[in-house]
Amino acid sequence: YIGYSDAEILNKIATEDIAKQVSISWTWSPDDPATDDVFFQEFAAQGQSAFAASGDYGAFSPAFKCYYPAEDAWVTAVGGTTLTTNGSGGTITSETAWRQSGGGISPDAIPVPDWQIGVANASNGGSTTLRNVPDVAMEGDFDNYACNMGRCLGTYAGTSFASPRWAGFMALVNQQAATAGDPPVGFMNPALYATGQVSGYSSGFHDVAAGNNGFEFGYAFNAVPGYDLATGWGSPAGQNLIDAMGPKTSVG
Repeated sequence: YIGYSDAEILNKIATEDIAKQVSISWTWSPDDPATDDVFFQEFAAQGQSAFAASGDYGAFSPAFKCYYPAEDAWVTAVGGTTLTTNGSGGTITSETAWRQSGGGISPDAIPVPDWQIGVANASNGGSTTLRNVPDVAMEGDFDNYACNMGRCLGTYAGTSFASPRWAGFMALVNQQAATAGDPPVGFMNPALYATGQVSGYSSGFHDVAAGNNGFEFGYAFNAVPGYDLATGWGSPAGQNLIDAMGPKTSVG
């Protein structure tokens, strides 16, 4: 989608109601939730999921203030990880917080959403009163391909790779939900945080508990067990999280 303003673009997405997964890889300042939340809330009501890249400058700086819309309370903010896999089978051998993964406490003082209360606290560096970012993460280190004018390079990085990966994952969730006769998930954060707080959390997420996002401003948030401000709840553990978010297809 293209347009002259964020409101124009978001309104077009909401009005068409075709894209059930939307990935946003750009930011703007000043933040304007009073303008945009009406569209994000329409997304949620229509079963559209909005994912936003959390940025590539590491821990949030209150002085920088260009972290919107990742800090909006109606989007799922996606941070970045550094992923190492087994070359032959693709099995994960390690996953840590990407040093440049955007994350922190809302510099624009957006209030903490209900679904984040009790999750973000002193143990993970979070705020109990303001929105915390990110919600989840996905691979975003310097091993991604980008193609332009017939030339492809494999040395790109950014949460702009992580966010569309989550949108693609949500497409799989919605596909399974549709097969079971259920509507698309839409705004996933309430269910996401509920899933993260149950005893089976590790079966649905790959908990990233190492590394930090201390890239730019001289301080960092550490990845810790459970939720944190470098990788959120972590990356999806494949089919297990699909089953948790979208009901399984009935058999027989």
